[in-house]
Amino acid sequence: MPVALVFILYFGLTFGGFFLIYKKYRFINNLKNYNFLILSFMIFCVFCIINFYIDGTTLNTDRWSAMHVTIESILNGKYPYAELDHLGQTSSNLPGLFFIGLPFYLMGNVGLLQPFIFLILMLFVFYLKIEKSNKIALLFFLVSSPAYLFEIIGKSDLMSNIFLVLLFISLWSSNFKNNIFKKSILLAFFTALFVLTRGIVVIPLTLFLFSKFYILNLKSKTKFIFWLLVFLLLIASIVLIDLPSYVTIKEHNPFNHQTAFAPKPLIIASLLIPFLFSFRVKESVDVFRFSFYIISVLIIVTFILNWMEEGFYNNLHGNLFDITYLGMIIPIIFFYYSEKFKME
Repeated sequence: MPVALVFILYFGLTFGGFFLIYKKYRFINNLKNYNFLILSFMIFCVFCIINFYIDGTTLNTDRWSAMHVTIESILNGKYPYAELDHLGQTSSNLPGLFFIGLPFYLMGNVGLLQPFIFLILMLFVFYLKIEKSNKIALLFFLVSSPAYLFEIIGKSDLMSNIFLVLLFISLWSSNFKNNIFKKSILLAFFTALFVLTRGIVVIPLTLFLFSKFYILNLKSKTKFIFWLLVFLLLIASIVLIDLPSYVTIKEHNPFNHQTAFAPKPLIIASLLIPFLFSFRVKESVDVFRFSFYIISVLIIVTFILNWMEEGFYNNLHGNLFDITYLGMIIPIIFFYYSEKFKME
């Protein structure tokens, strides 16, 4: 099947169905609230069954085993970025993912992270003060998305990581709308934790925080920076227990993996632009909108540049570009519309 046709079908089914439910099927509003919870829990159970049924070692994706190896290495006092996963690759997990994945590692399956994040998201949607048809539309958007279903089947933590960051932004903004730095020490902790998961999450966090940080007085700025540095050091310290040689660290570190597919100037620009756009953020919906713009441009431009250099087929089917990165926009769209629905 031609790739263009696949994309047409993908967007037609996922986004077409989403807007159809949102715009047309208002009769869903007659359903009881608990029906949404029951449906969500049933899907959660299906996702858990799929997770247990699929043997991760048979997959040609290693995000789950990279997290497993990272957690196992840290618990054993080893430097995690020199250890190999089931595909013979080293991990790109920053230390924050250790704490996010640890409960599921202790449960015996780090892949359970995805179903449980789905359940948390549906509880978040359930408590939103929006119409039931909009809640079903958000649910449909996820479960009809092949990219999201791949995350479940592949036991990947990529979308779950971004979902957690955006959920934090949404909840924190709702609770401290007039002064997001009201509890600056707690904010510093969560900021440090999420910054040390994936570099890409710095974009929405910067959009959310910087303009408000800029207008703080010097004492408040100093306090936040101090505690941010403290928490960054404490969280990062878990990978510093058994440092290897400088040569090993230079060759095997998470930043090499996380920046491998995009040109360095493009990455730097994507990290700097949010500081400017932050001053245009008035509501949390603006954080998600600008995040969508910046991350979409980063991914699409990277894809096009690799396509021009290596050829379309190699770029799409080979290891030159990770096509699953395109799915990073799905959590952003999900939270953008959750905020838009609240504004109706």
